[in-house]
Amino acid sequence: MSNPVVGIDLRNVANSQRGYCRMMNLFYEVDELDSDFQFEWITEPTRLTETIESRKRSHLVSPRNRLRLLHRSVLGHLRPLIWEDTKILHFPTADCWYAPTCKTVVTLHDLAPLHYPEWFFGGVKEEKNYRTHLDRIFEVADRVVTVSEYSRNDLTQHYPAYESKIRMIYQGVGPEFFREPWNRDQRTLFRSNIGAPEGYLLYCGGIDARKNLEFLIEVFRELSEDPSFRKKLVIVGNVDSRKGGMPDLRDLAKQKGLGETILLPGWISDDLLRRYYNAAHLFLFPSKMEGFGYAPLEAMASACPTICSNATSIPETVGDASVLVAPDDVSAWVNAIRHALGDLEVRGEVITRGIEWVKRYDWKKTAESFLKVYHEVL
Repeated sequence: MSNPVVGIDLRNVANSQRGYCRMMNLFYEVDELDSDFQFEWITEPTRLTETIESRKRSHLVSPRNRLRLLHRSVLGHLRPLIWEDTKILHFPTADCWYAPTCKTVVTLHDLAPLHYPEWFFGGVKEEKNYRTHLDRIFEVADRVVTVSEYSRNDLTQHYPAYESKIRMIYQGVGPEFFREPWNRDQRTLFRSNIGAPEGYLLYCGGIDARKNLEFLIEVFRELSEDPSFRKKLVIVGNVDSRKGGMPDLRDLAKQKGLGETILLPGWISDDLLRRYYNAAHLFLFPSKMEGFGYAPLEAMASACPTICSNATSIPETVGDASVLVAPDDVSAWVNAIRHALGDLEVRGEVITRGIEWVKRYDWKKTAESFLKVYHEVL
């Protein structure tokens, strides 16, 4: 008898330029663990699947050879042949299709669209479709995995009848984020090269309404009213992919008179992002809604002190290793930033706590927990 196969729908993971791509670290680690499973990475080739030839238990499968036949009734007689050894389908981005031939595991990071429909939907029909999609996930999935206690409680409150299906597994922080062995001159040179010779405050993440970037720019505007404040604000992310009614940040910066002091480098590689983290004076994360939140932890791993909002899952994720401030209090953010910039001892303490705290988020541990879930559903 052949080993059971777990098919993993990686189309939105291996092609993502947002947080979803971080989950590739999970499937790299799952492949390395001792288990009886084999794994199919269901996606077209991307830069994140380039190592597939050296993997122990994983191989790449075209979506056209798998997923397109799941629900075509006219080809139903082919399903047992195509999916003969596949015992589990894992949908890491909640794009769940009912799989009539095997068990299903769905990763659902949060229910942000339920809480803030105005940010996610263009009308009532879109919202209704999303709710129908969620209902279907909970009805047909054998396990629904979420990424924080906050999200688990949220899912349980909205779907109490399916509490027994819900599991919580923390995500990890990849080895690509670490403290650069830079001296002061090297750090200064990096800042000059990106156009911020006096230093900068950093945000990295999605460009959508829940990230609270209009608020962040207002905080920065107030800081900039002090003539002695010469640092810039760097917002890393794909500005052109903004969602949820977000204004164009280039236009907003100009309207606020900050066009020369807000830098928008767009999407950048993780190697370059690590350097941005390492050279920043502070990482700022004023998000209103997160299921987990990778970016503050990546900043901590890269020895960058963080200031985060105290909303939803963020206090759980960052613990006491970050300064926490309400996401709607401009004065509190301005004061927290000034305090952190003006007190080197405070900055040093936050950096030290962050480096230690982030060690608990290990993709290998995450992978071990997912193997347990796979065994559960069988």
